[in-house]
Amino acid sequence: MTEVIMDTNFLLVPYQFKVDVFTELEYLLDGPFTLVVPSKVVGELRGIAKRPGGTGAAARFALKILESRGEKAKQVESKLPVDDWLFEYAKQNRAVVCTNDRGLKQRLKAEHLRVVGLRSKAKVGFV
Repeated sequence: MTEVIMDTNFLLVPYQFKVDVFTELEYLLDGPFTLVVPSKVVGELRGIAKRPGGTGAAARFALKILESRGEKAKQVESKLPVDDWLFEYAKQNRAVVCTNDRGLKQRLKAEHLRVVGLRSKAKVGFV
């Protein structure tokens, strides 16, 4: 089964743009997948969730989504900075990375790794 790693900014997409990224990914990857969430991403979401306004609400929504996925979301301890961890994990496990971070996308694509991002603020796709 394909492993998919989501960056913090990608987990904010469902609230910010009203896009069901999980359904989009199942369609894009042609089947189910295992979601891998680094512990530092969860930590970032918890920090953002304390803020007032739309970004805080988006982070709280993302945390609820992760909680509702239960066993379908595998949390992995991460010691490196988030972008470095995502890059290394994807490289070692040939995992798909979901991010909207331009610099990270370029690093991943340079290694010929699969990257998914938000396209046209309405759907996700390979970039």
